[in-house]
Amino acid sequence: MLRQLCMVTGAFCLGIFVANGYHERMPAKVSGANTGLSGFDAQQRHINSTEVIEADEPVLSGSEQVSESRPSPVHEAPLLALEQENADLRAQIKRLQMQAHQTQPTGNIAAKLQNIFVYQERDELWASEVEIQAADFLYVAELHEVVNMQQVACKTHVCQLSFQAFTLEDGNKHWQGVYNALIKMPWMRQFKTITAVQNGPSMQVHLSLKHSTELQREY
Repeated sequence: MLRQLCMVTGAFCLGIFVANGYHERMPAKVSGANTGLSGFDAQQRHINSTEVIEADEPVLSGSEQVSESRPSPVHEAPLLALEQENADLRAQIKRLQMQAHQTQPTGNIAAKLQNIFVYQERDELWASEVEIQAADFLYVAELHEVVNMQQVACKTHVCQLSFQAFTLEDGNKHWQGVYNALIKMPWMRQFKTITAVQNGPSMQVHLSLKHSTELQREY
């Protein structure tokens, strides 16, 4: 009986001792768990904060938005070049239109030079010098066997040259070559207006030291 009582008492004491040890260890585990939860919460808050920062897009001010909408200098350069080219073309067309409006037909200029040649006084010094050079033209250009120069005469600033083909059939096919050779002569550089009128086997050339626009004030 006493033996059984001792065994029961020992078991009771052992149970109390184990229970006390268990309760002493529980706060540490709970504290560790709480610490883990606190760290997890802090980490989760940091992640959420980071995600919010990364999700936000920068808000541009008005000046920045305007500057981005403007074309870059690289794209502006071809556009400016095209605008300048268009302006140059318009100016060139305008000049050509003005010249076409001011320039008279060749026949009218030739008739005007013919009229000036008839009534103009003669500058002997200048006229004689040009007439000598013009008379040698066919020999210098090696055309003296193709056509004949029937007349060369000069006044003050106008000269008249008349050419005649040797045969009726040879006239038209030679005049372009005669004219091209004539305007290449060094003494021809002084003339500003040149007209050539073909009439079958003959061609008449008028030369003037003045531009065609200046001839309107004469006779």
